[in-house]
Amino acid sequence: MKLRSTLHKVALISLPILGIVALPNLARGNSDEIAQNVNCNNPVTTFEMRVCAGQRYEKADKKLNQVYRQLKPRLGKSQQKKLVDAQLAWIQFRDKTCAFSGAFAEGGTLETVLEVSCLADVTETRVKDLEGYLEIVNNR
Repeated sequence: MKLRSTLHKVALISLPILGIVALPNLARGNSDEIAQNVNCNNPVTTFEMRVCAGQRYEKADKKLNQVYRQLKPRLGKSQQKKLVDAQLAWIQFRDKTCAFSGAFAEGGTLETVLEVSCLADVTETRVKDLEGYLEIVNNR
């Protein structure tokens, strides 16, 4: 009985994590048709909200990586190290902040939506920050 309870807890913990990992891939591959039929201007179901949040996060993450790759080589060695340190700290901040955000619907169908929407929001903000740094470097 104890083993069954432990397995049940592991399954409950793992499913939301698997959902987050799979979300960015919902718009690709075999799910292409489903994702194309989702109206992200007016998502209605939880599934549609997850698809839209996942697409938004994927787009923001791509932009973040693009701007980061443009910024880093334009910095001196000392600034590059500080940027890497800041980015690593930011990733921890992002992940913990968004886990907290999802906890407002813990165990519910909106937990993943809240978490992935937060990932998109926080990442979009970080993109703006890095773009600002890039603009400073380009105007020197």
